[in-house]
Amino acid sequence: MLTEPEGYALLGQYGIPVPPYRVVTGEEDAAAAAESIGYPVVIKVVSPDIVHKSDAGGVVTGIGNETELRQAYAAMMGRLSAAAPDAAIHGVIVERHMPPGLELIVGGKTDPAFGKVLTFGIGGTLVELVRDLAIRVLPLAEEEFAEMVRSIRGYPLIAGFRGEAPRDEAALLEMLSRIAAMFLVRDDLVEFDINPLMLYESGGCAVDARVIAGSCGETACAAVPKTEIDTAVFYPSAIALVGASTNPNKIGYAVFRNLLAFDGTVYPVNPNADTLLGRKVYSSLADIPERVDMVVIAVPAALVPGVVEEAGRAGVRLAAIISAGFKETGPAGAELERQVVENARRYGLRVIGPNCLGIMLPHRGLNATFDPSAPRPGPIAFISQSGAVITTVVDWSLAEEIGISAVISVGNQADLEFEDFLQFAEEDPDTKAMVLYVEEIKNGRQFLSFARTLSGTKPIIAIKSGSSARGRKAASSHTGSLAGSYEVYRAAFRQAGVIAAHSLRDAFEVAGLVASEGYPRGPRAVIITSAGGFAVLSSDYAEENGIECITFSDSMIAEFDAILPPGWSRGNPLDMVGDAGVDRYARIFDILIRHQDAWDVCFVISVPSVTIDAAHLAQEIVRFSKNTHKMIVGCLLGGESMRAGIRILRTAHIPNFSELEDAFRAVGTALDRKSWDAPR
Repeated sequence: MLTEPEGYALLGQYGIPVPPYRVVTGEEDAAAAAESIGYPVVIKVVSPDIVHKSDAGGVVTGIGNETELRQAYAAMMGRLSAAAPDAAIHGVIVERHMPPGLELIVGGKTDPAFGKVLTFGIGGTLVELVRDLAIRVLPLAEEEFAEMVRSIRGYPLIAGFRGEAPRDEAALLEMLSRIAAMFLVRDDLVEFDINPLMLYESGGCAVDARVIAGSCGETACAAVPKTEIDTAVFYPSAIALVGASTNPNKIGYAVFRNLLAFDGTVYPVNPNADTLLGRKVYSSLADIPERVDMVVIAVPAALVPGVVEEAGRAGVRLAAIISAGFKETGPAGAELERQVVENARRYGLRVIGPNCLGIMLPHRGLNATFDPSAPRPGPIAFISQSGAVITTVVDWSLAEEIGISAVISVGNQADLEFEDFLQFAEEDPDTKAMVLYVEEIKNGRQFLSFARTLSGTKPIIAIKSGSSARGRKAASSHTGSLAGSYEVYRAAFRQAGVIAAHSLRDAFEVAGLVASEGYPRGPRAVIITSAGGFAVLSSDYAEENGIECITFSDSMIAEFDAILPPGWSRGNPLDMVGDAGVDRYARIFDILIRHQDAWDVCFVISVPSVTIDAAHLAQEIVRFSKNTHKMIVGCLLGGESMRAGIRILRTAHIPNFSELEDAFRAVGTALDRKSWDAPR
């Protein structure tokens, strides 16, 4: 860790203001330095062994004259001798005591996945308690610094709060830009925090700096160049299964049984078998009478490099390696994995896995996994780092009647990684949205680049498991403790336009919403219902999820008055009164179609009633959707009496939520992406 004077010198080199200071080694020098700098002054110990100087008694502020200085100097040395007797003390820094200002924190850390990360927020001694922090992966465009500053809860303190004069935001943005530039160009810096960065009505100053030097490593600091994949490899016409088994208890049997539904040709390979489920078994890939496009490998790990070599020679373009026993098991397995990748790259063969469940393409009848269930075809691609999560989601999707376009188990990502599968899903005509289950992204900067491009075309929803408590324990700065791995992932997702979900259910609900309706164009909502209780709940849920219930214009009110009974709510949520039938809904829809420039999202809520035919209402909702360019969200609440209507909505690809809160949470999650500012 750099000493404070070294940190000040570094900041000064990049034009970042610091207090006037001098480093001294004795009381007399301290007095002379203070006289030169001008009172009041602060004295701080300079020691590589004392990280938290205040806790050790190594900081004295507000020293107003020479007598106070000498007393403070002697007393500080006494405290340090008692608190840290073995610490190496290089001197004392004497610096100008800067006037009070708004205390901010600016920090940086090197994340193992995403590289250099910048943090900004409200600083001071309570920074970890307040935790008002924005995190961004570097580099940033000029406008992103402003967005970062304005995103914290404490921004009103900068803009001017309750009659106080605004602080110098332009100076703050300039300092942030220079700090970020310093961090990016210096490969010898891995972490720092400036706390406080004092911001005034005019200008600012870095009052305390903690800088940790070291090598950030190639993985964290440089995006490894990556060749884009030819996504045609994911659409094989002929597949070979190496490791096909006649034993029903073996994975090779389960995979082959699933492959029988494939609409192409399947070849089982096993030198010790003749037939399998009525199909001829081949002793090797070389014996197969045609060239296969894809090979599924389910043999012991030690045999896999040889199989990959054989597949490469045979012109196979894609291998899904289900076999386990690679880097997840230790050094010997890692060496096997290295051999697999080396052999594959020699022939241009791309690899899914190893240690993966496989791949499913329901629209093409492909289930190259050992999961006995296959999802129904639909618009959502699911890309997961956990095979167990995949089998659970597939089973759940069948019960919930959720359609899937692709299921990919990424495994160890020895070759193909998340960004490659994103590219496939983006180009796949059956995929309208993607859900990712992420434990670790290997090349975060590459992922960020791919996802930023793709998310503007097709929505990406991600759920990241885990938070880095271990990383917080190892941190030696405020920044390290505040910007843990989980927080960095969430920030990176937001920068890339990826929607971050809190659970798998949330992820698929949001995916279903945006797959059918696209991104919401804004937060302006209309809520239609015939149930007063749900109107009240809707208002609460809208506010909780950042959804704005619009105020109806006078002309809209007049049109509503012409068709609604006198007891209607005359506001939004629009409560049409409990005796409303489908015709009343339809007339409201017609008015909203004419005024669709005034709103972005419409929630249509209905409950079981003798006046409502669910199927008829669903047909009117479909008509409503076809005549607008906005998001229509069905909320047909209840059970069996609503089922016919729900089926009609599902067939028309209009989302329906059986729980009202889920509908508002899904829309709010999609809005949190700030998608109305994103490219469409």
